[in-house]
Amino acid sequence: LDCANKSSGLWQMHRGAGGCRLQNAGRKAGGRMLKSLKQLLRTPMKTVLFFLLMTAATALLVLGANLWAQTQAQMDAVEKQFTTLGTVEQKPNRSQMRTGWDAADGAYYSEAEPVYDSVISADVLDFDGANYLKAPEKRPYYLADLQGLAVRDGGTALFYPVVEFTPAETAVPDHPIKVYVQRFLYPEAENQNNEYEIYVCDHWTENPAPLEAGKTYVAYTNVIVNHHENAKSSIEYALIAAERSTQCDAGGNLLESDMQTRTFDEVTAGFYETERGQYWLELSKALSMWDTTAPALPVTDTALLPSFHDRTVYVREGRTFSAEDLENGAAVCLVSEEFARKNGLSIGDKVELPLYGVNEKDSPHRTFGDGSGLRTFSLLNAQNRAYTPFWTAKYEIIGTYYSVGTYGKPAGSIEMALNLFLIPANSVKADFAGNIVDSGPMQRATTSFQIPNGTVDEYRTAYNRNVPAEVRENLEITFDDNGYSQIIGGLLNMRYVAIILFAAGLLSALAILVLLLYFFIVKQKKRTAIERSLGMSKNQCRVSLVSGVVVLSAVAVILGTVCSSVLFDKVQTLDLTGQNEHTFSTEYSLWARDENAVETEDAENTGVLEVVIPAAMILLTTGLSVILVNRSLKYELIEMLNK
Repeated sequence: LDCANKSSGLWQMHRGAGGCRLQNAGRKAGGRMLKSLKQLLRTPMKTVLFFLLMTAATALLVLGANLWAQTQAQMDAVEKQFTTLGTVEQKPNRSQMRTGWDAADGAYYSEAEPVYDSVISADVLDFDGANYLKAPEKRPYYLADLQGLAVRDGGTALFYPVVEFTPAETAVPDHPIKVYVQRFLYPEAENQNNEYEIYVCDHWTENPAPLEAGKTYVAYTNVIVNHHENAKSSIEYALIAAERSTQCDAGGNLLESDMQTRTFDEVTAGFYETERGQYWLELSKALSMWDTTAPALPVTDTALLPSFHDRTVYVREGRTFSAEDLENGAAVCLVSEEFARKNGLSIGDKVELPLYGVNEKDSPHRTFGDGSGLRTFSLLNAQNRAYTPFWTAKYEIIGTYYSVGTYGKPAGSIEMALNLFLIPANSVKADFAGNIVDSGPMQRATTSFQIPNGTVDEYRTAYNRNVPAEVRENLEITFDDNGYSQIIGGLLNMRYVAIILFAAGLLSALAILVLLLYFFIVKQKKRTAIERSLGMSKNQCRVSLVSGVVVLSAVAVILGTVCSSVLFDKVQTLDLTGQNEHTFSTEYSLWARDENAVETEDAENTGVLEVVIPAAMILLTTGLSVILVNRSLKYELIEMLNK
């Protein structure tokens, strides 16, 4: 009863005695730990050897784990940021020579042109085992008439005028002859009087028809340097044969036109009311539209565009298309920085795009590459009329792209062009079958697809197995992974090294731990029997045997972890995988040209590994030590003493 009273002296004595017992127990436990360490030091060579081996094994294990995690993080970054693009081109079945006459040389010239027996559809690439991330697509491009905007600097008007003239004298134009300009149907200009002299020549016709003095003629001309002997002018207006329509139907078949090829026509009263006269008016109208025409490329994913893939073109201001923009066909667009600058356009402005033609043969670069406007198709349809828009909409500018090259021009590109608009393919919601200006086979600049990184060999195997040989002979497929195979090869080698280090460290640590426990726990049965005979409890025996081993291994593990951190930092400074300071090598790609190129990130879990692995090793050492001691304590004392 008195003890229940906490204010009594007996309670205070009882509490003090308990405190002394706790302090004594702590001192005894600490003493037993020191004695345990002293026991280990009685075999110094063995103890030091195990300590060093455990330190080295831990350093090897943690270093391997850190390198493994770091390399895997870099590989994951490579997978996210690199893509493998395949481009397709149909090879011509043969070539044929096209001959022409050059009046300045007085001789024929020859040019080779490709011949295709048939056009192969991109559908042949839809075969089992292709495993596309983005299926093959053959991209056309649109012609947009941008009235009121600066598109080109009058190149077409200066060098390809449609002129009405009167010869100064009757002559055969097999050389430049003097004529008086009556007016220019194209470009539109005020009528000229007959004092305005030029020299015309039916340059590309071997035996041209004569031009008579006093008559008026109309012709489509090309202004070129005069290379004729005894030339009276530095330039000549070479007559060009009347354009024949290149319009095709939805199947890619050329539509017939009744236009007869002539280099000039005589203008008489009522001439422009005739079908032939209407041809010249429509041609002049079409050429006027051409001066304000810019290409518009429908996009399903910018990753399929070779120039965006190799980073020679990238969005620098604003944003690129979102998945919703592309899927829903939003009326948004990307324009070049140069086009936006010279037209005073900014992000958020809207531009009206009247689309009047579709080219299913070439890429915009071939026609509009650097803004020169050289074309291989006619601007007149099969009825000899200028095309009219099939779709008109206002597109909001959401971003501007930059082209690596001179003054932002797409140098080296195979599909981009000056003043090119990029629009979502689904944004054009009209049928353009009646406005196809030309059609042709697949080209690298127009046909592409995307496959998973590192699967080029698998794709080729499936391609060779599933696509008929006669088709494969006429197709050439080119792959570009921006150097992924080289970079991933270095990272894979580094990961193999990391796995080997990790496995060697793990096996070494386990082997050393087993030997450590064998010599300092299992073979200490005699010591356990003596301690038990001297009155030590089982728990005291556990502390006596286990504490020293645990302290030894803990110090070795911690020291090994510190050493691994130092080694890891040293390894990171080495250029083992073509990398420097955790960035991708640019030996095989153009990433360095993009100021927004993404660097690889360090693995997030290396710090965790430096805590988890040592802690696991200490816990494993403690657990196994206790288990082995408990096995020894199960023996009867007399039995252990007899052994």
